[in-house]
Amino acid sequence: MNSQIEVDLGLASVSDGALAMLEGVSRIAGLPPGLFCGLLDALAEEHLRRFGARVGINLFKLPMKTVDPDDLWHSLRVLGNWLSYKDEASHRDPDTEAASEVIARMWLAMRGALILTTEGEAHHEAIN
Repeated sequence: MNSQIEVDLGLASVSDGALAMLEGVSRIAGLPPGLFCGLLDALAEEHLRRFGARVGINLFKLPMKTVDPDDLWHSLRVLGNWLSYKDEASHRDPDTEAASEVIARMWLAMRGALILTTEGEAHHEAIN
């Protein structure tokens, strides 16, 4: 099994305004710390890249050993709520639309991690 989920959030193609908006994701109540730290790391790498530092592709990284299915499920709900709240505004503001695209990619990553985690638990329970 893969020890880490890595997802390209598409940060290289968003504006500075969208990056600033994404940094405000910390205001989402109850987002698990590991998920938020992964997003902050990816945002920091993108800022460094824009200032000319040599960094690789900015990937959102989530170590599977730190993944808790309850946190993943909660993250899906929190990110989904953010997306539905921002959906109306995204049609009028390109920065909000770009930020929503990044959050949607994160949502898909959390969904994939939840599937991998719960399949692993189901396999472990079947063996025991």
